[in-house]
Amino acid sequence: MKNIIILVLVATAFATNLSAFEKIEKSRLGKTLLNTIALHMQTGEPLERVFQTLYDLEERYQNDQREDDAENKVFQQEVDGDLAVLNQELANLEQKGTELQARIDELQPQYDQKVGQRVAKLAELALVQKTLNEATEKRESENNDFEAQREEFTFVSGVLAEARRLFTDNLQAPAFLQKGQSEGVHATPAIFAQVASHLNSAAHKAAQMKHIKTYGKAIKLLAQLSVKAQQFANQELTSRIVQLIDDLQNQLQQAFDLARKQEDAKRQQFQAYSTLLQRDINKLNSAIANLDAEIQSLADQLAATHSSLNDNNDRYAAKLQQRDDRRAEGQQAAQEYQQRRSARDADRQTVSDLIGHLNTNLRDLKEYIAQRVAAGDTDLGQ
Repeated sequence: MKNIIILVLVATAFATNLSAFEKIEKSRLGKTLLNTIALHMQTGEPLERVFQTLYDLEERYQNDQREDDAENKVFQQEVDGDLAVLNQELANLEQKGTELQARIDELQPQYDQKVGQRVAKLAELALVQKTLNEATEKRESENNDFEAQREEFTFVSGVLAEARRLFTDNLQAPAFLQKGQSEGVHATPAIFAQVASHLNSAAHKAAQMKHIKTYGKAIKLLAQLSVKAQQFANQELTSRIVQLIDDLQNQLQQAFDLARKQEDAKRQQFQAYSTLLQRDINKLNSAIANLDAEIQSLADQLAATHSSLNDNNDRYAAKLQQRDDRRAEGQQAAQEYQQRRSARDADRQTVSDLIGHLNTNLRDLKEYIAQRVAAGDTDLGQ
């Protein structure tokens, strides 16, 4: 019974070792090492060299791992340092971007306000200029009207003066008839006819004028009186006609003097008014020029700030990409490091397991290799 138990235990132990050997054989390194052991077994060479090779290999894995650990640590520290610098640069750029945007938010309302003020000033200027233009047009119209009135008054005055000249130049009396003097007036019938014709013609023209229509009627009356004076050859009537001419001349002069005073008053009033309007126009032009300068300055500041903000945003995007690339580089390196470590740990474990089996389960290992070779394993033993 005891022997049976021992046999069962031995069989169980071999089965356990067999599973471990199969596991070792699944890896490339394990396959290579088992192949090396099989060659030594077939040639009868001692396994001490195999042991030494395994020990050397295990030590090399440990050294490689230490070097890899140190290199990975240094590299990850460099990555962490670069990321810290990049994060600080990004924070600085973000802060600068916030400051630039705040500056734009400060300048834009000022710019809009100045533009609005300029629009208002331009509208005010247009209104004042329109007022001045209308006043100027009115003054020109008034002045043209006065000049027309002057021409009409000059015409009537000339008509009256000519009528009086016809009387005074053709007197039979030797004495010269002075203005306001009616004594001793003697005119020939032909002169009355000439004066009447002259006055009738002037009366018709005067009736068509704007300012002296009333004088046209008076001239017409003088023409009729001249005809009657011719018919009756009345010295007293002739004297009255001359006196009427002098009275009309005086009235005409007084009317023209009044018109001239009114014209002078209107001109002075216009000059004073236009001076005030022109002063307002000058002030508005000056204010608009100042606003133009302020608007241009604000526009330049806005353009420069926008340009700085765009440049800052571009730098931020570049730094962000640089940080992401560096972080990805560190993550990739860490992943590759972990893969190397895992692969190295697996190989080192395989070596360690083989060393253990060679030390404790050499008989089972030899039997496993023999069975595989006998079963036609073309990899082992070649």
